[in-house]
Amino acid sequence: MVPLNHRLTAQIPESTSTLKKKFITNLVLIILLNLLIKPLWIFGIDRNVQIIVGHGDFGLYYALLNISFVLNIILDLGITNYNNRNISQNHQLLQKHFSTIVILKFILAVAYGLITFALALILGYSGRELGLLIFLALNQLLISFTLYLRSNIAGMQMHTLNSLVSVLDRALMIVFCAVLIWGRIDGFEFNIEWFVYSQTAAYLITALVCFLIVAWKSNFPKLR
Repeated sequence: MVPLNHRLTAQIPESTSTLKKKFITNLVLIILLNLLIKPLWIFGIDRNVQIIVGHGDFGLYYALLNISFVLNIILDLGITNYNNRNISQNHQLLQKHFSTIVILKFILAVAYGLITFALALILGYSGRELGLLIFLALNQLLISFTLYLRSNIAGMQMHTLNSLVSVLDRALMIVFCAVLIWGRIDGFEFNIEWFVYSQTAAYLITALVCFLIVAWKSNFPKLR
């Protein structure tokens, strides 16, 4: 009869080998997905948007994007990394912490919004610029919330699903922008606002998909 300690030792290489196989498989998958999606985005969408809307509007978009991006650290404050580590070690903490962290994220979102728009007003933006900034700030909120939700998916070792979700927003943006640019919609004129709206729609759908996955795993806990 083989002693227990020898049997446990014999199982360790097999477990390690399985983990390495999963890691390599998902690494290859995410590289292939990015090689497929990113060139389509850069050369198919981003370049054509710059040509269609002109340098003035695209420059305004990037200026406002920088304002929304520079303060997005307020939306996370290390929550995603902390959560990823904890869920990886103890899957049962998902149900315990999920509702609390969601409420905390919303509180941080309010603080982020107030500070971002205060900065925009100080810099002299108004009217159309603030309208665009609302959606760009919302995009940062959705990105942050999606990253938090993906940290739960990764923590539960659903790596293939996490890889697919990681490119979902960009894939949706490609589809939305392609329809708006080349769809030949009667009376429709593509502008920088529609570009931002497409991003918002893509981020929102991605966040909802991630939320449904995580909420299903955490049995829809009450927010508190």
